[in-house]
Amino acid sequence: MTSHDERAKDILDVLLDDLGTLEREFEVPAPRPQRADLRFAPSPKHTATRRSLGVLGLMTEVAALYEPFSWAPSIDEVQGCLRKLLNAQHAGTLHPSRAVERMWLLCAGRPDAALAHFGALPMAGWPPGFYALRGLSLVIVVLSELPRSDDTVALRLMGALATRQGAYADLRAHLATVPRGAKLLEAVVRDMVLAQAAGGAEEATMVDTSEARALIQKVRNEGRNEGLADGRHEGLAEGLRPLVRQFERRLGRPLSDAERGVLASRLDVVGPDRLGDVVLDLDSAALAAWLASPTAT
Repeated sequence: MTSHDERAKDILDVLLDDLGTLEREFEVPAPRPQRADLRFAPSPKHTATRRSLGVLGLMTEVAALYEPFSWAPSIDEVQGCLRKLLNAQHAGTLHPSRAVERMWLLCAGRPDAALAHFGALPMAGWPPGFYALRGLSLVIVVLSELPRSDDTVALRLMGALATRQGAYADLRAHLATVPRGAKLLEAVVRDMVLAQAAGGAEEATMVDTSEARALIQKVRNEGRNEGLADGRHEGLAEGLRPLVRQFERRLGRPLSDAERGVLASRLDVVGPDRLGDVVLDLDSAALAAWLASPTAT
């Protein structure tokens, strides 16, 4: 799994997890089982919030699969995704709760050969960068071609370095008007710091650790203000969810139930700022030891 794939999944997770059913590594029944990176099915209870996400909100009107590519997918790779979509659609007729109506390929590179081979055309009524396959429910999204607007920031953050840098600059400049900007910026900054720690040279051009700490504190304050304005109380579980994801990224494995319990109790005692420092400061071995120690704070 590439860091690009994980970044795209984290962005979609942060923006969509509480607005419907989001599943990573969605299993598609087939003679030889396949997996899609993400499946999202919208919840009617959160339609207004979901639609406020702009272009991404439009992409989530129906249950769909999402496949991020850090390159320009080949003809064979697009064909494989199409096969995966058709199998998922067939399975959905038997199990409606697992239904899938569409598939989105989120491409950091422009797949010229595949676009020509499948006769893909720009989607009417959609921004530049969206290409539909004739008569099929598969859409190729060329992230570098999306317009630089607030409601495409989340998608452009899944692109190649130049596209990502532009989206990051837009996010910082328009934090108050980018949909769910505070949550998005915190997730992206943490992702960049973790990628730097793992040797990701590209991320060093975008943010350094000291800047990251200041940004994380800023967006936490923005998030608290945003929550009060909306009359929401996120609570302990909401505070824990993004931290669990970052701890798991750092450790390279899922947290055990016992470790989740430790994290929840320490979040309640020392707060999210301290836990955020821990996951940024410690390497994987030290972080595991911190979780295992009954006296660590």
